Amino acid sequence: MVATATNLQQLVQKGWVWQGQQTPLQKTSTDFLDSGWPELNAQLGGGWLRGSVNEIQIEVGFRGELGLVLPLLQRSNERPHVWVNPPAQPYAPGLQSQGLVPQQQWCIQEADHTKALWAIEQCIQSQSVGLILAWLPQLNAAQVRRLQQVTEQAQQLVFIFTDCQQEPEARAYVNRLRLHWQDELQIEVLKRRFGWPLPPFPCALQRLLPERRLVKKSAHNNTSHAVTGTTRLTL
Repeated sequence: MVATATNLQQLVQKGWVWQGQQTPLQKTSTDFLDSGWPELNAQLGGGWLRGSVNEIQIEVGFRGELGLVLPLLQRSNERPHVWVNPPAQPYAPGLQSQGLVPQQQWCIQEADHTKALWAIEQCIQSQSVGLILAWLPQLNAAQVRRLQQVTEQAQQLVFIFTDCQQEPEARAYVNRLRLHWQDELQIEVLKRRFGWPLPPFPCALQRLLPERRLVKKSAHNNTSHAVTGTTRLTL
């Protein structure tokens, strides 16, 4: 099959052809949600693209990675956020201290991978659900493609937190980010819809962390979650 210019442009508009330009084509500010991080907005073409599944690769968990999506969570309290298989129990007082409504944070724990993906898809298709955060092992190409198709149709926003891959294979995620911690958070862009991959750049995540977390991070530099009988997921 020979692709015509019209057919190619249609594929480009749907995001099915990867592009290396610096700025998005035929996208406006309303197509993006402000990430709360100016440096990240600039690299992603304007922020988090509506109708997108975004992969967040984590080298070491419990290092404040939720701060990356915290500004977005804070601005969208009108609908419940769904947390699928968080690695620890979300800590209600910690969430509340960051301006989140604990009652609006719905958790789903499902050990069966297929059922967890089914639950995520149902949430994506629901008009009553806001952001969807999921902690999952690496998804295969077909699973990511299916989630992206459903998410784009529903104009939802999904974040998949997963382990780092040394040599990541191609996937239909709109954005693929890898988080590194040195003296501050470094974000490496492995894939973005509207540009080439990028080397790590700093993100001032520390400004959102409570003072006690900064002290603990400075003292131990290897963990950022509190354990008081039960491991709790905090920001």
